[in-house]
Amino acid sequence: MNSIDMKRGQKATVRFISKGRGIDWKMFEIGILQGSEIQLLEKHPFRGPLLFQVGPNRIVLGRDVATGLEVDLLND
Repeated sequence: MNSIDMKRGQKATVRFISKGRGIDWKMFEIGILQGSEIQLLEKHPFRGPLLFQVGPNRIVLGRDVATGLEVDLLND
């Protein structure tokens, strides 16, 4: 599943980052790694950015970047 397909409030584990080496490094710098748990807090309309909770941090990703996050939903 892609992270942009998540619904508000859903939690997931990052399975794969597929946008290339530059994005891999940027994700590493902001704390999103393979195996990280993320939660979608907000999904802005009209192809706007997505707000994720990653550990204690809130991170905003544009949809182009967020499409590179392949995730597995967590059952709560």
